[in-house]
Amino acid sequence: MILVTGATGMVGGHLIWHLLQTNERVSALKRHPDFEECLKIVFEFYTDKPGEYLRRVDWVEGDVLDADSLKTAFEGADYIYHCAAMVSLGKNDESMLQTNVGGTGNVVRAALACKAKKLCYVSSIAALSDDTSHGPIDENTPIEPGKLVSTYAQSKLLAEIEIQKGIEQGLNAVIVNPGVILGISAKMTGSGELFKRVKKGLPFYTYGKTAYVDVRDVCRAMIVLMNSEINAERFVLVGENCAHKDILQWMAEGYHVYRPFIGFGKSLIPVAGLFEIMGRIFGFTPLLDRSSALTSISRKEYSSRKFLSTFDFAFTPIRQCIGEMCEFDRHR
Repeated sequence: MILVTGATGMVGGHLIWHLLQTNERVSALKRHPDFEECLKIVFEFYTDKPGEYLRRVDWVEGDVLDADSLKTAFEGADYIYHCAAMVSLGKNDESMLQTNVGGTGNVVRAALACKAKKLCYVSSIAALSDDTSHGPIDENTPIEPGKLVSTYAQSKLLAEIEIQKGIEQGLNAVIVNPGVILGISAKMTGSGELFKRVKKGLPFYTYGKTAYVDVRDVCRAMIVLMNSEINAERFVLVGENCAHKDILQWMAEGYHVYRPFIGFGKSLIPVAGLFEIMGRIFGFTPLLDRSSALTSISRKEYSSRKFLSTFDFAFTPIRQCIGEMCEFDRHR
């Protein structure tokens, strides 16, 4: 049995579609009451007959924060794809630690209990080093001790430690570290927020740069890794390293709206700091805080050389990915 956590999210939903191309049935962990509608929207990206594929999904009750529910949900699971997570573009949220770290620990223990053959965990480039002094960042770039990171980055790094604990206890597992994942989802959270803001007309961009990847490539890579003999390794998955300005302009082109034309660099940080202080005083969550501001202006490049040297694989050009997403979103 193949089981996917986070099935109503972007990666989980697209992963189930790809798994159904070669498997008759796939099991999916459900928590939200609108679970099937979330998956239906993802399937509509690929087919005009989503119902035919939805009928091949076996839904099991469970919550990664409820260890007891996972024991039952994971019974008979051979291959587990752990995609469930809280995603943030920079905002600090302590509940992320509970979900991303505690939830992953529960998944690992449940996988060991059901004697799963293999597990694939979706981490992030946020869990990697940010040291660019030796060129593009990869799996082996050393992390600077004591370096201040966002809560999201911390949660992903600690979650990877939970996976390593499982490996030490005999769990076969692989970790993928995707760049910023771009893809259609029901709620368009995470990177989907960028699409929603550009669609409404976003005049601003930042001078930052980072790695992006098509969700379809992430799913294909995960399946390739799970079907391989590889164990106890992590792989960076990056389609391209792109300037944020280019990403936002390609989105604007896809939605046929005006391009962002006002750029921000380091001057954005004190502005974000002011909003953060005001949020604490008046009790609201600002759209931009210092953490997200620092993330948006940093310039980093990442390398998928390890994965590409291991497998015959080609990543989708990011401009193509964005164009196809916007086309679908405009007509749905």
